[in-house]
Amino acid sequence: PVPAPAVAAAALALPAAAASPLLGATPALPADILAFQKRRDDCDHFRGEEPYDAQRAAFLKAALARSCAGTDKALAALRQRYQAQPARLDALKAYEDRIE
Repeated sequence: PVPAPAVAAAALALPAAAASPLLGATPALPADILAFQKRRDDCDHFRGEEPYDAQRAAFLKAALARSCAGTDKALAALRQRYQAQPARLDALKAYEDRIE
């Protein structure tokens, strides 16, 4: 058997995400929000890049089409879906409504 102090120490070492929501832990974001954030963050990155030559311009055009297309609509849908969940809306508040 594991001594009681070791069990207590192990319990304290749990990551915040593993703690009970009743203890004040922030629930993990759902996969749809995480996927949107990744895509829009990629989009925002490429939106800030300079097309310093024709090859770079073509690359950026393709990257923007891949990462940005449809994200305005996706953001609106996520905000609608999670309108009653402030923590999830907070994860989306930094994103511009219209970038396409």
